[in-house]
Amino acid sequence: MHFLKSIIPLLQPLGLVWTMLTIWLIRQIWRRHWHGLWLPTSIWLVMTLFSCTPATALLLRALEDKFPPVTISELQPADMIVCLGGSAEPSLKEPTRVNFNSSVDRVNTALALLAQKKAPVMVVTGGSYKKNGQTFSEADAAVAFLKNNLGVPLNILSLGICADTHDEALKIAALSKEKGLQRILLVTSATHMPRAMAAFKLAGVNASAVPCDYISSFNSVVDISWLHLPKTNSLQGFATWIHEIIGTWVYRWRGWI
Repeated sequence: MHFLKSIIPLLQPLGLVWTMLTIWLIRQIWRRHWHGLWLPTSIWLVMTLFSCTPATALLLRALEDKFPPVTISELQPADMIVCLGGSAEPSLKEPTRVNFNSSVDRVNTALALLAQKKAPVMVVTGGSYKKNGQTFSEADAAVAFLKNNLGVPLNILSLGICADTHDEALKIAALSKEKGLQRILLVTSATHMPRAMAAFKLAGVNASAVPCDYISSFNSVVDISWLHLPKTNSLQGFATWIHEIIGTWVYRWRGWI
């Protein structure tokens, strides 16, 4: 049973492609067919590096470690908790009318801050989704769920629909100025925190970073495997990393950070 479980990665599309490419390369090398081998070999090396080794985890750790981890009990109180979007999407079929994803730690962390009275109010941000000509708000859906299902009265507000992190920073800056808020606790994924903090700082928001949702295996309790069968979550992690890298370039180019 353990053996069958261990080879499951090879039965997934990524594993099948990697296995077939590996067999084909071995066959070509064995038969000394060197012509045109550099391109498929390069593809195999890239696939192996980012799906069979901790290379992706190292890249993610470099982002996640830009801000130190925090302990909620040791945080100084602030005026507002801001939970950035990206952890939920409205749903037409879920009983709760919201579907949380793997970044739900953002919401969990913000709720823990609120429960420990680190700020009197929690604001949830998020983007929009369109279906059959109707627009749905991620923040509205998440706040409705939290208010209707937690069973305790909590001061949780929705910022409505935001276009991106830059838009979230501008709206929070305006809200802070309107309400006279001195400092906020900014909650988002550790990989996203460097870009988020830079955007909020430029917008004039005095924010303290509360990173969460650590996904690098170097920042978790799982054992580090330096060579393993292809894993799709390694490629997903690479997608997260490249999204932040390109996002940072774009934000700098636009003058948003």
